[in-house]
Amino acid sequence: MRNSCGCALALALAIMLLALPAHRARAQASVDLALVLAVDASTSVNREEFGLQLDGIATALRHPRVIQAIRNGAVGAIAIALVEWSSPHQTWLAIPWTRISDAASAERMADMISQTPRLFADGGTAIGAAIRFSALQFRHLPFPAGRRVIDISGDGSNTHLPDVSAERDVAVAAGITINGLPILSREEGIENYYQRRVIGGNSAFVEVAVDYASFPSAMLRKLLREIRSDSLVSVLEPD
Repeated sequence: MRNSCGCALALALAIMLLALPAHRARAQASVDLALVLAVDASTSVNREEFGLQLDGIATALRHPRVIQAIRNGAVGAIAIALVEWSSPHQTWLAIPWTRISDAASAERMADMISQTPRLFADGGTAIGAAIRFSALQFRHLPFPAGRRVIDISGDGSNTHLPDVSAERDVAVAAGITINGLPILSREEGIENYYQRRVIGGNSAFVEVAVDYASFPSAMLRKLLREIRSDSLVSVLEPD
């Protein structure tokens, strides 16, 4: 009887040990946050302003506070995808899901974002289509994610179908949070529009860029807040 029990115990321990590498691999493949960065490439955004958006994201990703915030997460990693959007049929997955867990992977992602070409040079401001397209990207997410967020930046209100609020509600029902980064240099009241029509979901918020020159600092605050999943990042914090 003792031999039988001993064999059973040894077999159980062997199975557990064999399972450990797979368990660790699954843990390493997960992320705290899956974030779609959806960047406005419509007619109202000129070439320089589009570049300021991409460079602002890249600069924020390289920031030591962002890297530290990523490392402080439960998993210590996030995943980012970059989307360019304009009219309803002008949406493009510029960079697919990429895992970031340290300064080196953040630097690689920042370099890719800085070097991303602009696919669209004209078209309207189809925020609803941008939300729909961005939400679809989570179907192809290769990592288990603690939170799923879409980050919409732009300088104008929606000009095309589908309806923004309807697409927002569909995304929120699927467990996705939508945050907004309106740029105030073009359209009066755009911040309130984002508050009422665009953002939604758990802890959704708006972070404002007064103009394109201030986009990098606004993106830094926004990324920190999204990665930390709290409201502790003050506009008064230094860059």
